[in-house]
Amino acid sequence: MTTKHHNRFWTEDDDNLLRAMAAAGKSITLMTVKLGRPIRTIKARAQELHIVLPGEDKNTKRWVG
Repeated sequence: MTTKHHNRFWTEDDDNLLRAMAAAGKSITLMTVKLGRPIRTIKARAQELHIVLPGEDKNTKRWVG
């Protein structure tokens, strides 16, 4: 499944990298650099894939940082 954001589709590799960085507790800033996407796009994709990002409340899925 791919989602178009800023004229680029999310690839399976992108999704896997996002999952791995989130699981390792990497910062959202690092994710923007590695994925080459804006914060809001990364947050939206993480929400679609039910990935909890560092700094999010695991229960409400709301950003707390």
